[in-house]
This record gives sequence, structure tokens and C-alpha cells, in this order.
Amino acid sequence: MIGRLRGELIQKLPNLALVECAGVGYAAAISLSTYGLLPEVGSQVVLHTELLVRENDISLLGFSAPQERELYRLLVKVDGVGPRLALAALGALSLEDLVQAIRGRDVKTLTRIPGVGKKTAEKVCFELSEKLGGLSGLDGLAIGPGGDPWEESLRSALTNLGFREDAVLPIVASMRAAKPPLADAIRQALKALQR
Repeated sequence: MIGRLRGELIQKLPNLALVECAGVGYAAAISLSTYGLLPEVGSQVVLHTELLVRENDISLLGFSAPQERELYRLLVKVDGVGPRLALAALGALSLEDLVQAIRGRDVKTLTRIPGVGKKTAEKVCFELSEKLGGLSGLDGLAIGPGGDPWEESLRSALTNLGFREDAVLPIVASMRAAKPPLADAIRQALKALQR
């Protein structure tokens, strides 16, 4: 799986970024919000990525920050929300506004996203709150530029071990204040996840 790209930005379009890494150009679909944060063509860029493998297609999606990718992953788990609609949502609203709309069950704000009707907006609010054990479960998303490398490493380690995102996020959030060394944090999280 391709999880991150770092290289020279060769081309940027509102829906696509072409990044050259060690002589190979990777074309990644992006949201409008990621497009707005890209540097000038010819500059170095880092994109956090998601690889989509389908029956007759392999696509790469690029995100400006791990938090944007995490929110994308949550959105596509909702029945009826595919990759294209999730990218549209991330481009139509800032991460903070999108999370706030879901937390507040603000259907009116969510229906401003192109392609999202009232039923889909209600489903997003309902399904995300159910999967995360209530709207407070979204606190596991550390929204803000850059994020916390310790939290990202712990979350990544646990999801790579096969645990679901909605189970991992609350545990990572609960360890945020103490921040034990990563190896200890992983051991503690594994104990909590196996209960």
C-alpha cells in the first residue's frame, strides 16, 4: 500500500496532483481543500495517500494532512458515500466545519455539499455517531495543521495490525495526555483493544 508521497510537485489541478518520487510520477486525486494548500509547481510536497483497488481500476488519493485522510476514511464507511462524494465533502467544507456539522447533526450545512441530499446528510450524521460511540468519538480526530506525530504513529500501528479505526481512535485519544513511549503505548492499546 502507498501511504505517503514526498517529492517534486510536477502538476496541480483542482482535482489532481502529479508528484515525482525517485523518477516515478504518481497522479493522485485530491480535494479542493488539498489543492488550496499545495505549494507552487516545482516545489517539494508531501501527500498522505489512500490506494483504492477495484476490479478494473487502481486509483491513488492524496490528502494534505493525516486528519483529512482519516475523515475521508470515516466518510466512505457510510453507506452511499463513495470516494468521489467524500472528496467533494472535504473540498466543500474545512475539516473543522465538516466535523462540527457532523457533531451538531447540522443537516442543512451538509446538504450544501454538491451531491449530498437530506437523506445522505442524515445518514452521515447517524452512522458516524453510531460507529464512534457518540459524537464525542470524533474527538479522536486531532484537527489542525500537521497533527501529532506520536498519535499518528500509534494510530497507524494499530490499524496496520488490523484493528478498526473506530475502535482505535478513542484509545489513542485516551493516551494523549500521558503520551507514553510508543512501544509502551502500543502494548497498552493492545490490552485495551482485546478486552
